[in-house]
Amino acid sequence: MGFQYRCSLRSTKPPVAIHFGNDDVVRLMQISGEHDFALDASFEVLSTDDVGLKEATACFNSRAAVVSVPSSEILLRHIRVDYDANEDEVVQKLCGQNEAWSSASIRQLPIFTSIRGGPNAKLQQELLCVGVSHGIIDRCVSTVERAGMDVRRVTVPVHATLRAFDKLYRRDGDETITSMVVDLDKKQTIAMIAHGMNLVVASSLQFKPTSVTKQQWSSTPALILAGDNGSNFERRENILPRGLVEPCQTGANCNDNAFVEELRGCIRHHSTLFPERAIDRLVFCGSGALQTELCSSVANALGLEGYIADPSAWIRGAEELASGPTWTTVAGLCFAHAGGSQ
Repeated sequence: MGFQYRCSLRSTKPPVAIHFGNDDVVRLMQISGEHDFALDASFEVLSTDDVGLKEATACFNSRAAVVSVPSSEILLRHIRVDYDANEDEVVQKLCGQNEAWSSASIRQLPIFTSIRGGPNAKLQQELLCVGVSHGIIDRCVSTVERAGMDVRRVTVPVHATLRAFDKLYRRDGDETITSMVVDLDKKQTIAMIAHGMNLVVASSLQFKPTSVTKQQWSSTPALILAGDNGSNFERRENILPRGLVEPCQTGANCNDNAFVEELRGCIRHHSTLFPERAIDRLVFCGSGALQTELCSSVANALGLEGYIADPSAWIRGAEELASGPTWTTVAGLCFAHAGGSQ
């Protein structure tokens, strides 16, 4: 789900992953290796600090970059159209709901195919449409190029974030695991549901964490939240998936009912499309996931096992420099382009 951009540089070295976060921080990371990853370098720079960004990029051994735009700047919409609908018909339907789609670069992800009943039965498909305005793409690319980098690819956080969990879904049967991933940030919250690594539902939510402050990340394992309608929890020894950390346990439900109802709406949409598949786990990422008690209470309210993402578990040397849920998207960008040839 990438948005191709001009690229004059061909390199065998892994590209530098650059994510423009909703917390006004640009995160940069480069890893080496194709299966056993090691951290080469990582930086956090304020999005307004052009000098700092240029100094950071000078520390990497590649001029190639892959860029993820802020999630607050993307458009997300599920639509149902005739199976043979052309691109113009899809754009027309999107613009009928939000005119912003008319100036966006759009990617369509087919999700579900069905037959519309009645005398004129016709094959239909549900599409997940993702859009980014050309202006946002140009702005992010220009910022990175001013810092001395050559942009190879521009992508969106919903794709990059899911790639951070690549190694959780490599075994036979892992595609049967259904995960809800919630990217919490102060400007935008996005909920995604995936079957293994295949994205099937994505939605921008109204909820925003009230106060996302810089907190020290600790990945000390606690208890897995095994929710039974949000009331019972049990200890499960030695089965914590690598790269996922448990939030602080709390018996309280989330006091933001609107947020929980938004998530339930996403779950209902998924159940309509795939009634035979229940949500197996709830994973939080983004700067808002540092509010671990919030994550725990939401999992409790939904009756789901709750985790917080920490992709540094898959990257040697990242534990001290780039750990915790705020690094999920940029780590996913790295995993997607590991090996340097993509």
